Amino acid sequence: MKLRETNSPLLPSHRLDSALLEQARVEMQRDGVPGIALGVYHDGCAATAGLGVTNVLHPQPVGGDTLFQIASITKTFTATAVLQLVEQGRLNLDDPIRAHLPQFAVADQNVSAAVTIRDCLTHSCGWEGGFYEDPGWGDDALAAMVARMVKLVQVTPLGRMWSYNNAAYYVLGRVLEVLHGRAFEDLLDETLLRPLGMDGTCFFAHDLIHRNFAVGHAEHDGQTVIARPWAMPRSSNPLGGLIASAEHLMRYAQFQLNGAAVLGDTMRLAAFEPAGPASDTPAIGLGWWLDDTSGERVVSHTGEANGQPCLFAMIPSRRFAIAVLTNGSNGSITARRLLKWAMRTYFGLAAPEPRVQAHSDVDSWLGTYETRLGHRVLRREGERLVLDQMDKEWLGGMNPPPVPQVGMEVQPTGPDSMLIQPGKRAEEVGNFLRDPHGEIRWLRVRRRAGLRK
Repeated sequence: MKLRETNSPLLPSHRLDSALLEQARVEMQRDGVPGIALGVYHDGCAATAGLGVTNVLHPQPVGGDTLFQIASITKTFTATAVLQLVEQGRLNLDDPIRAHLPQFAVADQNVSAAVTIRDCLTHSCGWEGGFYEDPGWGDDALAAMVARMVKLVQVTPLGRMWSYNNAAYYVLGRVLEVLHGRAFEDLLDETLLRPLGMDGTCFFAHDLIHRNFAVGHAEHDGQTVIARPWAMPRSSNPLGGLIASAEHLMRYAQFQLNGAAVLGDTMRLAAFEPAGPASDTPAIGLGWWLDDTSGERVVSHTGEANGQPCLFAMIPSRRFAIAVLTNGSNGSITARRLLKWAMRTYFGLAAPEPRVQAHSDVDSWLGTYETRLGHRVLRREGERLVLDQMDKEWLGGMNPPPVPQVGMEVQPTGPDSMLIQPGKRAEEVGNFLRDPHGEIRWLRVRRRAGLRK
């Protein structure tokens, strides 16, 4: 699939804007990111570039063709493959999972029977989402992982709110395997990757060992070190296993913004519309995060393999997309800042900044909020409100291990919202979610809701 020639003012002569490259250089240096690959698509024209190195121990230059683990951006490919089957009439979004996987079960029997394809696509199934195990590298890995989900308990009610759920995409990947009659990696390659001209994308380390690829990095005792392990279990491929370059993601942007024979425009564009629980914000589409706060819809997904944070975002109304692939643990900050810079510089778009404001009932927020992968404690430290965050390993044998974050400053921005580390590069928004009785039950940070204990 060729990208057609245009005269995009953002990409003269198919080269990235020098101001964007310089901004990327500044941001990555501030965040200690060893390497970054950028891709920009606008009005039918695409360009890529790289800065820095792939590996601090064995450095090679990063380019637009350097392969990164794009991690959870993979979910948008899985979702697109599901939508292909919806378009073909082979499944419906509101089909119960058991219509295709009759033995499917989580801990709650009622949820097991009622949960649908749509619930899984929109992260509103409610069971524990941070579930990682390694059932092996055989073609049965995904089936085995779905069978192990029987122990997952509910964190949030089915269909009421979204909470980022990796385990839901095990289920969607397995549904795809059953309906296609072949392994997930093979079916995605046949139905989506090769038809889109994304040759060279892969899922396994043995497919890239002879190529230019990035490894993740973390900060440990003041040093930049290799983040290990590199590979995720095979069962994680539907939710985060795709390995791709910025050039590959520009072909993906061409399809998502202009269409291609792999999916009709009606279904493609439906994915960019709110599809999750109606009362929950921000909105979620069919596999995509939706943000309208700048005045125009931004459709995006992030990913974070071990030490390789990345971002892919589109502004459909402007026929614009940007990919930011990094190999440093702070790369998610770099990527967010580059997206904001591009939106403001190229289109004059900016979301309102949250404002700190006094809230009289902050003591009702205090407590411990649990997730499967760790917990957060919101507490008082003198007159200050602070948050402690203790994460667990999500990959076996992670080196270096997760570092607890203690005493992060918190400031309220409304009755059920707060800023964490306000004014810092790592600033985040937290939201409290209430049960039907109006009691605070969950804290959602980084899209994942922790249950109050």
